[in-house]
Amino acid sequence: MGNHIGSLKKEEVEQLVSSSHFDAKELKSLFKDFKKDSPGGGVIGKTEFRDIMTQMGIADTFLHELLFNVFDKNKDNTINFQEFVCGLSVITRGTPEEKIEFAFSLYDLDGNGYITKKEMESILESMYRLVGPFVTCSGKRLDQQDMIDDFFEKMDDNGDGMISLEEYKRGTLKNPDIIQGLKIIQ
Repeated sequence: MGNHIGSLKKEEVEQLVSSSHFDAKELKSLFKDFKKDSPGGGVIGKTEFRDIMTQMGIADTFLHELLFNVFDKNKDNTINFQEFVCGLSVITRGTPEEKIEFAFSLYDLDGNGYITKKEMESILESMYRLVGPFVTCSGKRLDQQDMIDDFFEKMDDNGDGMISLEEYKRGTLKNPDIIQGLKIIQ
């Protein structure tokens, strides 16, 4: 194969190996599958991305949109192979810190660097559609607004009604349930 894996240059493979949690062999396989899903030009749009996520068991359209927006780093409304690999790497094999930053990016719907209560409402509405009502182990139903208020009480250190990435990291690392959840996703 010389300097290429599929039609990836050796330098591109080396860069992806160093910036992801995949090895060269895995990248070759991912690239082969990615090429099948990209109708042309080596990128996928929202439709192809939705199909891939559905095949992976993620059926909620709002979640597709959130994930697409986080994967699409250059905001050109397409996902190239590098963006796909980097996003998939964090979801499937990322460190707890990478997953925390990824989750923050999901919640920061407008990309302004802060999570607002309105953004949390949108996320929780989608989660409710995806998994149904929020119920504790003891069977108590959790009210969406109570969850948002509790989230902000625990995370919004300066009380400005917005949660920055740093506040989110600090709050997340103090919550053993979230830490355990990050380990499960590995």
